[in-house]
Amino acid sequence: MKTQIKRFLLTLGFMTRIPVNVDLGEVKDEDMHKGFLYYPVVGLIIGIVDMAVYLLVRLILPPVFGIIFALLANFCVTGAFHLDGLSDTADGIYSARTRERMLEIMKDSRIGTNGAIAMCFDIMLKVCGLYTFVAEYEKFIPLMILMMPIAGKMVQGAIVYKAIYPREKGIGIYVGTISFGTLIGTMVLGIAAMFAAYAWWGILMYGLLFGFAYLFRVYITGKIGGITGDVMGAGSELAEVLLLLMVLVIIRFRGFPIGISSRIIELL
Repeated sequence: MKTQIKRFLLTLGFMTRIPVNVDLGEVKDEDMHKGFLYYPVVGLIIGIVDMAVYLLVRLILPPVFGIIFALLANFCVTGAFHLDGLSDTADGIYSARTRERMLEIMKDSRIGTNGAIAMCFDIMLKVCGLYTFVAEYEKFIPLMILMMPIAGKMVQGAIVYKAIYPREKGIGIYVGTISFGTLIGTMVLGIAAMFAAYAWWGILMYGLLFGFAYLFRVYITGKIGGITGDVMGAGSELAEVLLLLMVLVIIRFRGFPIGISSRIIELL
C-alpha cells in the first residue's frame, strides 16, 4: 500500500503543481513507470479543482466566466504543461523541416506561429464548446469540466505503450517503459469513469478516444520517429477537445448521455 501511495504522489507531483510535501524516500525508475497507472486519478483531481472553481464563480457571475476561470484553474494546477506540449508539437510537426530539425524546434522554449494557432484554437474550442451547454444543458457543464482532464489522461497508454523515444539524448519517462498490466489498469479506470459519467455511450466514446490517440501516435511517429513528452501533452489536449465535441454530437441527435455521475452532478 505504501508503495502505491508513493507512486501516486510521484505521478501527482510530476503532472501538476500541487505540492507533495512528503518524504518519499528512494525513488526508482520503476516507481515512475508504474505510477503511470494513476494518470486517470490525477486527471480526476485536476477535474475536481476545475469544477469547484466553475461552481464558485458561477455563484456570482454568468456561466461563461465560470468556464473561463475553470480553464484558468486548470492552467494553474498543471502549469499549462499539456498546452505547452500542444504548442511545441504543432511548431515542430508543421515546420516543414527535417525530422532532426523538427525535434530541435519542439525543444525550443519559444512559441512559433503554428504553436500559437494551436493554443488559440484549443482554448476557443473548449470555451465555445462548454458555453454551448448553457442554452439547454447548463446543469451538465460541471460534469464536462470534471471529465475532460480524465479523458486527456486515460488514453495516454495508447500513445506511449511500446513507443520509441526519438532523441539520442534525453529521457522519455513513460515512453516505451510502461508494462501491459499498467496499460490495462489505466484503461479499466478510464472505462469506469466514462461509464459512470455517460453510461453505455461512455464506453463507445472511450473506444473512439483510445483509437484516436493511437492514430495520433502513428501519425507523429511517422513525422519524428517516435513519441516525446510534448506529444503526450498534445494528445491530452486533443482528447479533451474530442470528448467535448463527441458529447455535443450525441446531444444533437439523442440528448445528453446521462450516467450515474451525471445524476449526482445535477444535484450540485
